[in-house]
Amino acid sequence: MYRSILAGILALFTVVLVSCGSPQAKAPPTYSAEQIAQIQTSASRLQGMRDRMSELEELIEAKNWPYVDMFIHGPLGTLREQTSRISRNLLPSDQKAASDTAKDLFVHLEAIDAAANAEDYYQAIRNYNDSLADFDAFLDLIPSS
Repeated sequence: MYRSILAGILALFTVVLVSCGSPQAKAPPTYSAEQIAQIQTSASRLQGMRDRMSELEELIEAKNWPYVDMFIHGPLGTLREQTSRISRNLLPSDQKAASDTAKDLFVHLEAIDAAANAEDYYQAIRNYNDSLADFDAFLDLIPSS
């Protein structure tokens, strides 16, 4: 009989102790000044690449296929590195979206490259337009200073 009373008292004590405790409220994750500086440095390089995308369009319009290929591997050659660097420095809630958007961008650039090798204007220009949308979507994920 004493055991059941003691067990009841311990159970009541445990319930009271657990219900009186409150979880610590965590502040939402934010960027440090160093993270913002790193992101902005990479973002400025990325914006420079985005600004040069009109050159790629001109090459596609002129059906200058060797230079389309050279442009993708030349001036846009570090694009993957820049997007990866930015994605890693974003908040965890934004990393997956940035990574997925960057992958879509690369799929379209690879398709432009394949279209250039096949000299397929329509495939190249369609993927060019899709790559611009992906590029802009990625840039929209970058926090402003």
